Amino acid sequence: MASVDEIVAALADVPSADRVGWRFADEVSRLDQPVTPPSRPVPAWFRVGVENAVGWLAGTWPQRPLFRPIRALDRAGIVTPAHDDAYVLAMVSALGDRGDAEYRLAVIRADHELRDDLLWRVFEVEGGGEVSLTNVDKFSMPGCGWADAFRTLVAEGALPRERVLNSCLAALGRDFSAYRAGFFARLFDSLTPTPAELATARPRLLRLLSSTVPATVAFAARHLATTEPDEEFLDACPPALVVPAKNTPLALLRLVARAAPRHPERAAEVAAVALEHRHRDVQLAALQLLREWGAGELVASRLDLLEPSVAQQATAWFGLVRPDESPAPSATEEIKSVSRTPGERAAALMAGDTDPWEIEQFLADVAAGRAPTELNKPARRAFKYSGELRHVVAAMLLGERPHLSRGGFLALRLREIQGFTGPRTLLATPSDPSGWLDPAEFVARLAAQPGPARHDLIAALLRLHPDGREAALRKGDVSAVVRYALGGPPAEIDDHALWVAAARTRAPLDDDPHLIAAGVTGAGRGHAARLTVRLTSDSWSYQTETGTRTVVVWEPQLEVEPRVVRHTDEPTVPGPEADFVRWQAQTWPHDAETFLAAEIEAAMSSAYGENDGRTPERLDALLAHPGRLGPMAATVVAAALTAQDTGCRIRAAEALTTLVPRRIPVPVMAGAMALLAEHATATRWAAALRDTGDPHTVIAVLSGLLPRLPYTHRGLNALIETLMEECVRANGVPGKALDPWLSGFTGSSKAARSARDLAKLMP
Repeated sequence: MASVDEIVAALADVPSADRVGWRFADEVSRLDQPVTPPSRPVPAWFRVGVENAVGWLAGTWPQRPLFRPIRALDRAGIVTPAHDDAYVLAMVSALGDRGDAEYRLAVIRADHELRDDLLWRVFEVEGGGEVSLTNVDKFSMPGCGWADAFRTLVAEGALPRERVLNSCLAALGRDFSAYRAGFFARLFDSLTPTPAELATARPRLLRLLSSTVPATVAFAARHLATTEPDEEFLDACPPALVVPAKNTPLALLRLVARAAPRHPERAAEVAAVALEHRHRDVQLAALQLLREWGAGELVASRLDLLEPSVAQQATAWFGLVRPDESPAPSATEEIKSVSRTPGERAAALMAGDTDPWEIEQFLADVAAGRAPTELNKPARRAFKYSGELRHVVAAMLLGERPHLSRGGFLALRLREIQGFTGPRTLLATPSDPSGWLDPAEFVARLAAQPGPARHDLIAALLRLHPDGREAALRKGDVSAVVRYALGGPPAEIDDHALWVAAARTRAPLDDDPHLIAAGVTGAGRGHAARLTVRLTSDSWSYQTETGTRTVVVWEPQLEVEPRVVRHTDEPTVPGPEADFVRWQAQTWPHDAETFLAAEIEAAMSSAYGENDGRTPERLDALLAHPGRLGPMAATVVAAALTAQDTGCRIRAAEALTTLVPRRIPVPVMAGAMALLAEHATATRWAAALRDTGDPHTVIAVLSGLLPRLPYTHRGLNALIETLMEECVRANGVPGKALDPWLSGFTGSSKAARSARDLAKLMP
């Protein structure tokens, strides 16, 4: 253990860039308990170090109680960081130890301010990435999580039971992501609320029926099923009848039927809303209720929303005529460039903008000496968010070294720009929002900027647009490597990274004989990369309150041919890069495959609820990328189609219909889905495909996928039903290759029955 004076002395000679993260937290963790007041006020850098440590812990789970000394300094008034969201998340992350239940409990029992005030903020701040109540509990030892602490403290009377229950429901009403909201639902259930407590909670439960998180809606419906449905229930019910999973709407329809004798007209109106659900089972259940109640007029107004086979049933029962369907025109969003001042641009980036065009313009501002000087205060706040793009922008404004979890080529560029001693024009700033650099503009910048910076030149070479190179080559006296990139003759290879960049922009998808002859070999260097992915499974078991649970996780193994050792200054070589998906994607506009190969593992993790929050950015980067899209791109889309988050799946469905078959061939897409079939949840795929509104693409993809799946594949029926509905919708037929597969079904399973129905559509 050590005093504050000793810790300040130990850190005094450490470079300021290293007074962050583990180094600072480890030193402070030696602090005496209770804290001995220092002999003199702590220096400003120590206070900044504590604030940075709070920001670091807010985004990183160290699995150790590193927050306790920070809290001790705060309670003693030695350093008083703001009790903001980052402070609360740091407490979630590091108040306790993942294997010691008593540590967290002891701190809460002894800290009255924390127990009476700060502790309740954990129900208000969602967190993300590594730090959330859900994530900490998931990877803590049994009995050592936050939920265990709350249950223990409630049982002791240290925390009021009613306030914990109400706080759980309030948290669920904040529409946190499904993964993180699950903590509050499980904590509520584990406290086994009594009928009287549920009666008190009923108004909150009714409000939760309109949550955007399907699991929260299911939670509310389950508890409301123990009460008698009344008119208030019918008024709150409609939003819940269209949540994606079918079980919740089906359960609610049973409650609607129970309310019908007392409120017949309102019950029929509510049941009709379920006709808007995308699953045929929900539509059929609602249709049967409306048939019993003679409410055909409510069906007629929604006939065009029904699945084709359900619509056929409705027209037969009610004598309705279905209007002709015409596909909705596809809308193309016009992206308009917004001109910003350097200050506006920096402020927008620190507020969360991740547009790669804007970050490149910001770097150009910094290099040219145009960086704003009036944003020091917001930059200090943004600097806390280590690993995020806003942290990088803040670091550049403050003259601090940005902290990136994986480093890579982008980190080298940032470091190089920070090292400039005077204003200069960057060569690599794109001339097009998609990441391209006009060759003529590049040569003009070279002429005006003698002695180019090395990583700036590498980045510029990789971005050269294919058009206009010959004309650009004739315009200026350029170096041998630049001439080669523009299509000129080979020359002696000196700097490997520069020549790799020149070769990969000269002929991005082909081998380069000049580099290979010089021994600069391997995928993404002298050779074009040949990338394949295979999956391996890993399983483990752990104890829960209800017994043993076994989890099977499929992990991607990237195979790169020819094999190569990755060099940080050669970003065309497959491997992990920096933290910024959209920006990284524009490093090499010629080919998206190398970039996307490193994203597959993270994309797949979203199926387990461990979403890193970047799936939408991956899809945006993929859609905006102007270069080649192949199996790696298809695999990322296939992984996003089975994400736990509904919004991610909808974005993936849009990406699929935008890219297939125009940029990703149907066989490639079907092959990627076959690769991920064991990892994916087939019902999620089915729901996402129905969301596309493009039956012809869905028919083509499923016709290619289904013959690759075994008859015992879990959820197979959902995919077959989806194909059948899309065929009926588009008056189309499945691919001929599907015929022998369909004829191989035997037995009376749902999949076999659906296969026989689908076979009837074959010509």
